[in-house]
Amino acid sequence: MIKSGFLSIALTTTALLLLESGIRIASAETITLTLSNGDKIQGTLVKSESTDTVTVINHPSLGKLKIQSTALKAKPKKKRWTGSFSAGITGSNTDRDQDLDSTSQLITQYKDEVNLFSFKANTEYGFSRSAREKEGSTDTNQGQLDLRYSYTFSGKSDAYISNIYDYDTLNQVGANNLINSIGLGYDLMKTDTTTLNVSAGPSVQTIWGGKFCTRDKYCGNTFAASSARISFDWDPNNYFNLSLSNQFTGAYVDGLSPSNNFSGTIKIYPLGDKKLFTSLNGQFIYNSLTSPQIDNSFSLQLGTQLF
Repeated sequence: MIKSGFLSIALTTTALLLLESGIRIASAETITLTLSNGDKIQGTLVKSESTDTVTVINHPSLGKLKIQSTALKAKPKKKRWTGSFSAGITGSNTDRDQDLDSTSQLITQYKDEVNLFSFKANTEYGFSRSAREKEGSTDTNQGQLDLRYSYTFSGKSDAYISNIYDYDTLNQVGANNLINSIGLGYDLMKTDTTTLNVSAGPSVQTIWGGKFCTRDKYCGNTFAASSARISFDWDPNNYFNLSLSNQFTGAYVDGLSPSNNFSGTIKIYPLGDKKLFTSLNGQFIYNSLTSPQIDNSFSLQLGTQLF
């Protein structure tokens, strides 16, 4: 339990350092404005002095400029529905030894002025067969579904409902884990390129499945819990996107039984068209109610925006 505590602290600290770095970058955000005549001007956004009708920037040569929204070229309407799919596969063959690993990820989101609906699914599968085996063996078979809806009811405040299901068929205890949560959230930062949101609320956690589930006193049960989540998304231009998320859940059993899920995705759009991309994905899971308790994974994928 001491090692697991240090692991949880290390993961949370890493997440906070990455988020803090993103905040510093976003606070000195460099933007490019397109004027109604087609000319472009670049500078550092002065967020504290900018409004819906006036954008204030610090220009490297001209100093502070106040630009009326009527002098800017109208921005294209943002898509309300977005979606992407990515996948990766690796394989090797040495004499009669074979290895095959595959990963895939599907993300879709609907967003308007007050509603935000998101769905994320990812899978990982690994298979190997040696010269001494006839049928081979499954080395990895796991995945996650993350379904979330939030409604902004006042400024930066929102109410949410969330369902997170993850599975690992090779777990001896707790092959399936489901967390349902409802609560309140708040946008610590929200700009056209950067979003930092925190949320928390009561939840219930259910653990079931696994070879030794029937021998475990907690497996196969549902527990009252509390969950807290922090998410960060940075989309500075058409070539790069960074998404980070960390959810901590404490189930009220044996005092408090913690679980933590930290995930991150870096997307690179080489053509700058927000269509084809390469993504680096990482996930660090700790769950004190499963065996094994730690499940970390990384993947490199190629993908495309669906709409």
